Amino acid sequence: MRRLTARELHARKVAELGLDPALFDLRSVEAISAALRRLAWFSGPSTGATLVRGVMRPLVGLSDDREAFRGLVEETLEAVIGYGDLLEHGELGGPGGNGSPPLLHIAPASFVERESGSALLLGEATGLTWTLPPALQARVEYVRHVRRLAVAEGERVGPELRDLGLLELPSELWLRAPSSESSARHLARLDRLLGVERPSRDVPGLLVLDPVRPVGFYPRRWTDPGGRSGRFVARRPQAYGADLWCYVELKNGASERLFDLPRHGSRWRGCDEAWRLQMAIDAERGRPQRFRVVPSSQGAQILELFSPVPMWAQRRWCSVGEPVSRSGCLFAYRLPVAEVREEVRFAREELWLSDR
Repeated sequence: MRRLTARELHARKVAELGLDPALFDLRSVEAISAALRRLAWFSGPSTGATLVRGVMRPLVGLSDDREAFRGLVEETLEAVIGYGDLLEHGELGGPGGNGSPPLLHIAPASFVERESGSALLLGEATGLTWTLPPALQARVEYVRHVRRLAVAEGERVGPELRDLGLLELPSELWLRAPSSESSARHLARLDRLLGVERPSRDVPGLLVLDPVRPVGFYPRRWTDPGGRSGRFVARRPQAYGADLWCYVELKNGASERLFDLPRHGSRWRGCDEAWRLQMAIDAERGRPQRFRVVPSSQGAQILELFSPVPMWAQRRWCSVGEPVSRSGCLFAYRLPVAEVREEVRFAREELWLSDR
């Protein structure tokens, strides 16, 4: 029996996860994602804490900082759930809502076909590696928690994946985004809800997003109510915890009525609903929030954003591209050129942003 070196152990186990040992080691997000998927397939419905412990236990000796490594595994688990590789058990028809931690289940082997012809791969077909033919397996790109099947220009892999038995997911179902609607309809619907709220007392510490201030620098749009009148996205303090998001009607700086975000029964965060509402307000004022596409190297372009966007939009861009650091904008993503047209249309039609 021969003792393996740490390098040899990394290489052997990374290969077992279906990854290239020359590119990844067991501490990479790509390997942790693969390990979470594999463990979820073998163990069946499990809590997130169980999956984190199961991935960490055999790898603890390979990390110098246990707590930092735990944080990375937990962050990767959240990304894998957000991407759709793992589903909460209730989404598969199981019980839920009893206050206990949700059970996570590996999604069936499935894919989302992109307008470019490429495909995003989700779930797991076996507990080992994907059961794709070698020619297709060699074209899978692993980028953090995401698996993409690249194609040549004009090629489509959807028919072949369907023939192999993979489940095709419509993009809107995978994204789990709100139903598509115009900015006018979205704003009118929330205005109707605000209009039937009971009058509210004055709210101390209220901050509002001023739609008159330039959309290009988000932090400077926050201000106190002053003597303003109208309807605003706002934040209000609470005794414990982070400030609450809300939609408020002001008259001479005093609160007339408001409701908190998210609305009861919503599956989105308060900030996600608030940011989308502000996008609608800005679009209907004729001053929509902006994005910009600029050239980059290696067959890619950079999508630059200047205001926050909901989590479901971030999840989409993290899946088809990757976050990059850029000066002069709030955040940015590097996108393959073949994917840019679809994402520009998404930004315009679903987020009501403008690149003009």
